Amino acid sequence: MWNWEDECFEPNEFDEKIEELKDELRDSVKKEIKDEIEKLRKENKKLQGIKKNFESVKKDFERKKDECDRAIQAAEYKAKQARLKELMEHYKVILWSVDRDYKYKKKCDKCDKYRKILVTLPSGRTVDDECGCRACKLVYHPRENVLYELAERNRKVKAWYKKKGDEGEEYYVADACSEYAKVIVDHNKDFKKIEGEELRKVFFTTKEECQEFCDYINKRNEIEGYDYDLDGHRLEW
Repeated sequence: MWNWEDECFEPNEFDEKIEELKDELRDSVKKEIKDEIEKLRKENKKLQGIKKNFESVKKDFERKKDECDRAIQAAEYKAKQARLKELMEHYKVILWSVDRDYKYKKKCDKCDKYRKILVTLPSGRTVDDECGCRACKLVYHPRENVLYELAERNRKVKAWYKKKGDEGEEYYVADACSEYAKVIVDHNKDFKKIEGEELRKVFFTTKEECQEFCDYINKRNEIEGYDYDLDGHRLEW
């Protein structure tokens, strides 16, 4: 018996070709989409690399710019310091003040490095005691003061400054001498009159006269034989 439905709906060669074309078209579209996605992925990866490299270049530029700015500032600072140093040299003065330190007699071989000896008490207990060679006296000697004097034209107002800091990084601060320097000796003062002054307020224009004054005081204090420090090293001033 003839079945019209089977005849009408049975796949023929044309339909099969249509299906094949559809499948090929689907595969082609899928491949194109896949290729396009892969292309976009590669381009995106490349762009990410460019962006990352750009950020790196930008950071390196900022770092070098900061280094350059610091170098310029350092150069300007050094130039100003050099100019200031050059200007201040015109106002440089050297004064000599009286300093003092303890000096000891020659160290014996019976005491320790602190010039102490062990003494045994009647109870049998031992204690530290000062050795006889630990006797000391104050010895006076000159001390150099390198100062920079700035004053008004009439010299009624003046200030002294002292240089601080390492080479190339010097700076100047007001010195205490500006408060204490009440007597400036330039071969025009009698030592007996100077002796009556508070010594921290007395300054000499030459080392030789300052040394003469120190010798004058030391002679009165009878310091002969007191030539060593606490450790026993001979001192030369």
